[in-house]
Amino acid sequence: MATKNVIADLVKGEKLNGDNYDVWHKKMKFMLNEQELEEHLTKEMVAPTEAQPLRDHTAYQKWNQKDRSARYTLLSSLQNDLIGHLVIKFEEYTKDLKHTMSEHLTMMSNMIGKLKDAGHVLTDEQQVRAVIRSLPASWTNMKQILTHSENIKNFSDVSQHVILEAETRDADKTLTYVAQEGSRNANGKRGR
Repeated sequence: MATKNVIADLVKGEKLNGDNYDVWHKKMKFMLNEQELEEHLTKEMVAPTEAQPLRDHTAYQKWNQKDRSARYTLLSSLQNDLIGHLVIKFEEYTKDLKHTMSEHLTMMSNMIGKLKDAGHVLTDEQQVRAVIRSLPASWTNMKQILTHSENIKNFSDVSQHVILEAETRDADKTLTYVAQEGSRNANGKRGR
C-alpha cells in the first residue's frame, strides 16, 4: 500500500520536460522497479504461435499487460507537449548538408523509434512522406518519383531508393571532378 502511494506521488511530481532528464530517469527506474516493470524497458516478448501451449499464451498476456502498465507509467510522467514536440521535430526534420544520406536516414529511423517508444506509432505512409519531405531541394525530381512510386510502401523501401540515388549522385560528382582534372592536365594548366 505504501508503495502505491509513493508511486502516485512520483507520477504527480515533476514530469519530463527535456531539461530534467537525470532526475526523471532516476524516478522512473525506481517506479518501474517497485512495480516489477523495469525489464519492460529493455526486453520484448514475441507473441506465441497458435501451436504453442496455453501456458505460453497466458505468460504472453500477462507480460503484455505489464508492458502496457510500464508504457502508461512512462507516458503519464511526460509533459503533454513532449510527444507533440517529438512528432513536430520528426515531421519538420530536413537533411543537414554535413551529414551523409545514410546518417540522415539513421537519424530519422532513431526518431521513429523514439516516437514508438513514447507510444506514438507512425504509419508506413507517414514515415515515407516524412523521408521524402526531408530530402534537399535539389532532389525535386527524385521526390516526385518517390511520391508516385507504387513500389515504395515503407521506411525500408524509401531508404533503399534514397541511398541508391545518393550513391549515384556521389559517383556522378566524382566522375565530373575527374573529368575536369583530366581536362586541366590536357590543357597544360596544371601547377607545379
